[in-house]
Amino acid sequence: MFSVTALLRITAKDLYQSIVSVVAISLFVSMIMLPGILFLPWQLAIAFALLVGGPVWFGASKAVEAMLQEKKGTNILTFLKATKTHCFQGIAFASFLGGFVLIVVSSWWLWAVEGTWFAFAIACFQTYFAGMVALSQLYTVPLVIKYGLKLPKAMFVSIKVLLANPLYTIGAFLQLVLFAALLSMTIVGSALLLPGVAAVFVSRMTSGAISRSELGDNGVFVQQQSNSH
Repeated sequence: MFSVTALLRITAKDLYQSIVSVVAISLFVSMIMLPGILFLPWQLAIAFALLVGGPVWFGASKAVEAMLQEKKGTNILTFLKATKTHCFQGIAFASFLGGFVLIVVSSWWLWAVEGTWFAFAIACFQTYFAGMVALSQLYTVPLVIKYGLKLPKAMFVSIKVLLANPLYTIGAFLQLVLFAALLSMTIVGSALLLPGVAAVFVSRMTSGAISRSELGDNGVFVQQQSNSH
């Protein structure tokens, strides 16, 4: 396992060497997602994000993985093929995370209506719980794409990887949030770079936390002593 600092250095090197492919993958995601999110009524935009966002993220992750492994083939074909192949997995995973987002939003809406300390405490707890769930699922998509696990198994293994590497996961997650915040300050950064950069970062983050030797037969995660440097 390498450190968070090494993770940043490796990701920056990947972006420098493959910036054209990263921009192309980001554009694929943006061209599919942004029109629906920006122009549909908010109810339909939520449904659109759940039904389309998950498969598209799986497609982008597959295209990034092929780019990092220097596989032959075009990014758009890899992206479209993976989006179709992982369609149902993407919808299921997005719906799972979307359910927790709905819980958080409804909790804060209840606090805004009632204005009580009890409602505020419930909203804070629900936000913390949903954040931990999101943190525990950071490795899920790379485990499906890179290691070929089924979605339920990947979600379970992702929790175990978090428990085995809590500080590394939290540090990397904060770096990812800072990346996203900086790139989101401009429309160009969001559309041209954010999806691709996030996919590269999460892929390298997973490689840093887990090696194939730790992922035995049938996706059984076996924690080994790490040599950090």
